[in-house]
Amino acid sequence: MQDLSSSVVNRRDLIRGVTGSAIGMLAPRVLRAAESAEVIVLGAGLAGLYSAMLLEELGFSVTLLEASDHVGGRVQTRNFGGTLHELGASDIGVMYARVLDMMRRLELERIPSSIRVRPFTYHVRGQLVRADDWAEAAANQTTGEERNIAPARMSSELLNRYNPLQELDEWLSPDFRNFDIPIAEYLRQQGVSAEAIRLMGHTYNGIGMDRTSALSLFRDTTRTNFGIQAFRAMKEAGQTVAPLSEVAGGNQRLPDAMAASLRTEIRFGQAAAAIAQDASGIDVTSIDGTRYRGDFLVAAIPFPALRQIEITPTLSPLKAAAAGQVPYYSATKFYLRPTSRFWEADGLEPSLWSDGQLERVFAMTDGNDDVHTLVVWINGQGSQRIDQYDRESAARLVLDLLAEVRPASRGQIEVMGHYSWGTTPFIGGCGLSYSAGQISRFATDLPRPEDRIHFAGEHTRRSEFGMESAMASAERVVTEILEAG
Repeated sequence: MQDLSSSVVNRRDLIRGVTGSAIGMLAPRVLRAAESAEVIVLGAGLAGLYSAMLLEELGFSVTLLEASDHVGGRVQTRNFGGTLHELGASDIGVMYARVLDMMRRLELERIPSSIRVRPFTYHVRGQLVRADDWAEAAANQTTGEERNIAPARMSSELLNRYNPLQELDEWLSPDFRNFDIPIAEYLRQQGVSAEAIRLMGHTYNGIGMDRTSALSLFRDTTRTNFGIQAFRAMKEAGQTVAPLSEVAGGNQRLPDAMAASLRTEIRFGQAAAAIAQDASGIDVTSIDGTRYRGDFLVAAIPFPALRQIEITPTLSPLKAAAAGQVPYYSATKFYLRPTSRFWEADGLEPSLWSDGQLERVFAMTDGNDDVHTLVVWINGQGSQRIDQYDRESAARLVLDLLAEVRPASRGQIEVMGHYSWGTTPFIGGCGLSYSAGQISRFATDLPRPEDRIHFAGEHTRRSEFGMESAMASAERVVTEILEAG
């Protein structure tokens, strides 16, 4: 079966087909499939919504089931204190071609990213250090040239320095499987100090430096660099473009508009409890007992949700192992409003990078450089620890921890909001994070269908990441269904 993500010609043909300019090329296959096919889509995130849109445009009848009471998946916008904040997906890069095309189709305005952050003050080994003083600070126990790398830049600096990948798809090649080892182990092999590894591991997106696959982090670094190179090329060509963009009014307007464009009514509160397929079709039974039947199923839900569904017959051993074993990393955020400019009392920048439980505090500013929100962002294992508290206790702990580091902040901060992706029902994390050895074992086969079940979502990514990878996966599964039909 052909993989749409590996075929530029087919991808472009499909996009032209669903927008009408080449529908004649696909029409014979569409008409045959549409006569007998009904597709059930699980999940109304970007992958599920785009799958449903493409399928409808190609003549399929679609049933779209969503476990929660809203669309968007990890694209969620909230208003805290009169300012819009992205709880999840926040950036639209210049290489997000599918996302940008969808915004144009749905007449959504693209604006430069509104994220502006004041510089960090560092809190390491119990000491507060200004960024300009870090290289010579006693708290800086890295070695050699590492001493010139600020903790907030440690991850990107080390990953760029030791990244062996040159192309977007090389992470899938057997030639690079020797890098599918714990990132800490790999960096030690390169002579990186234990302290630099510790600092990098404190705030990066992952599941622990001794678990996370180095190859997965190099994959993301490579894709980030391609985006940077594309932006620079566009600027050199005289184009007026921002390196990162967002949807005016919040990124959640994108999935909302996609949902509104569908003919089918989205069934909310329909978490799947069981999936059963046979020679004639596929059945989905929701938790409330409602049953749905179709010819194909698009599972556009993350693995933590898929793990809760009884599937008959069971998935192949490799797919079942991937769905059951590949972990997701967590992130917990607290949105705080400073009631005074308390940072002026200690003469330090309001943003904070800490090797303690707080991890990072981003001082978000408006166009006048005035701080309107402090966003406490706790990743990975730290997120899992603080998620053990109830919401009120967790918020109180964050305020107490900040006051221990910055005493002037005590009594000068109000909690506006709190969100944890690790505890979000039917999602269970920010994103898939391969453990060492899992790329070699699972990555190649992970997106492949299981008879009538097709898999979409960011976790099935190939060359893209973020919102763009979710959209790309929808094109792939629609092509699979067209070919199967």
